[in-house]
Amino acid sequence: MLMSSNSIDIIIPSFRLDEQYLLPLFHLPKPAGWRFNYYVIVDNPTVQPGQEILRLAASGEIHLFINPENLGAAESRNKGINAGSGDWMLFLDDDIVADDDILFQYVKAIEAHPGSIGFIGLTDFPAPMNTFTRALTAAGLTSIFTIANRKDEFMWGVTANMMYNRAAMQELRFSAIFPKSGGGEDVDLPAQICLRNNARFICVKEARAVHPWWHDGQPHYKRFERYGEGMALLLPRFKQFTWYAFPNPVEGLLLVLLSAPLFFLYLSWEKWVILLLAIPLIDMVINYIRAYGMGFRELKTGYYMTLLRCSNEWGLFKTIMRAGKPGYFLKRINIDFTRPRHFRTNRWRIIKLVIYLLLIAALIFI
Repeated sequence: MLMSSNSIDIIIPSFRLDEQYLLPLFHLPKPAGWRFNYYVIVDNPTVQPGQEILRLAASGEIHLFINPENLGAAESRNKGINAGSGDWMLFLDDDIVADDDILFQYVKAIEAHPGSIGFIGLTDFPAPMNTFTRALTAAGLTSIFTIANRKDEFMWGVTANMMYNRAAMQELRFSAIFPKSGGGEDVDLPAQICLRNNARFICVKEARAVHPWWHDGQPHYKRFERYGEGMALLLPRFKQFTWYAFPNPVEGLLLVLLSAPLFFLYLSWEKWVILLLAIPLIDMVINYIRAYGMGFRELKTGYYMTLLRCSNEWGLFKTIMRAGKPGYFLKRINIDFTRPRHFRTNRWRIIKLVIYLLLIAALIFI
């Protein structure tokens, strides 16, 4: 069994050093009898720390490190891990608003489960503020942040609010192969820890923080492309949890592009264009139906959902191709790390496949 003691390192990688968010984290109420050390790693060599942060660093209340060059999220977190010696490590994002009792809730969890490999806190988002944030919610792109609301234990959680047992982590660290701005590294490390220790992280929904909407809720897609890149990099690292799926829209568009000579030879370029345009349109319709079933009624929700999913799928596809691994085309990773069948599907994939087959049949025979 893993041993436990009463020391916690709080590791906060930061690019902005925004005192609006950081100072409340530094001054969180703390349980008596526990030692807390803050490690703030600034991944921005041009940053100018505010006076209060400089005062806290000079007094030793926080440990402030400013990277001489941009190292990325993974290496910055590793720097915090290596600088500390606490038996537990709590990772927090630099822009969250934590509940006042968050440290008490984590201590309570440690005392109840001293041999745990770690804990996944709850990272909530504000209520959706516009069509784009409603699309983010409907597309499930925030669901892992709130996994503690739905699971008692899980293989990984976001480092916006998650605690690790140093003894369970041992020499393992966040891998630098993933995108510098984040994507995949916070799946990779906890999954490796779980597999090594034959255990899962315990979810603690009472240890709650709120994460603001990225880009103030305005449409953006690069982040979700990075998430796709991270998923692609996970595939060869966890081969036993991968499976094949029907083509997603990005893969479907590629297959239609490759089929152009057959269409031009045996059918017509007009029918080829119809099939090409049908792929994103069908996806938008299906996504809108899904969003409607969740209570999101605006037509534009399906449009944003499709762009978000395609951004993620494009990141996956281009990373596989860039790495020279065409054998991973149509491959996915089972993100809860249960052992899947060789091929998986669901009703939405089946519905889309049936629609595509009917459309192709109509183009051939009509």
